[in-house]
Amino acid sequence: MAAVTTLKAFFGFTRHPFPPSCPPEPLFRYDALEQALDQTKNALLNRLHVLVTAPPGLGKSSFCRLLLAELNPRDLRAVYLVGAPLGATEILHKVADGLGLETGWRKGLAAKLLAAGLQQAAASPGPHPVLILDEAQQVPLSAIDLLRLVAEDGSRALLSLVLVGDETFRRQLHKQAFAPLAGRLAVRLAIPALTEDQTARFIEHVFGAVGMQNILSPTAVAPVWSASGGAPREIGAILLAAMRRALEKRSKLLTDEIVQEVIDARRA
Repeated sequence: MAAVTTLKAFFGFTRHPFPPSCPPEPLFRYDALEQALDQTKNALLNRLHVLVTAPPGLGKSSFCRLLLAELNPRDLRAVYLVGAPLGATEILHKVADGLGLETGWRKGLAAKLLAAGLQQAAASPGPHPVLILDEAQQVPLSAIDLLRLVAEDGSRALLSLVLVGDETFRRQLHKQAFAPLAGRLAVRLAIPALTEDQTARFIEHVFGAVGMQNILSPTAVAPVWSASGGAPREIGAILLAAMRRALEKRSKLLTDEIVQEVIDARRA
């Protein structure tokens, strides 16, 4: 905590530009992300299930935050869950609680009550329910598949799923046992890494979002992009380490030398 306070005092920011979790609001937007958001919203309005994948650090949680903010509550009622090693019964409970539906403590009863509640919701003119499951790879696929079965009425989805996970999750879906679940994921999207130009704009945006001038040397963008692989989380980690190194040197600028020292140290 002392190191963060010192950085604040030295660089003069009120909000940290590179927190360990999600980047600060407003979140950075770029073409591929906008397209993924638009495709997901269109799929949900058509009551389809969506799979969104990306390697760690490429903005899955940012995607979820943006999607939640953009869903029209008159059309779609969203429940957001972050994946954990939960059992099927607990998943059913959390979805029912999020939608304000009755639930039961035993798996069979919880599934029956959730199905009945979804059927009743589908018969009313209210918004279509949606589950956005972040870090889906943390949840047993058997639990997700049970939820999919409960949420379907023939060919009609009573609850649309947005499953957001890493490449491990996508590979698990190829298993024969989960072919029915995989076959229901009508829209499949991948969040790509940032290009070098997008990396430069991301850095400019994040500094601006917390009221700072961009203190990164323009010629240091390329090595940051190369070392990070275009992953926003890794970009932030490199620049946070560079800010700490700059503080040690009493430099208000993240110079090429400072950035390269950090990159070399992280590779060591």
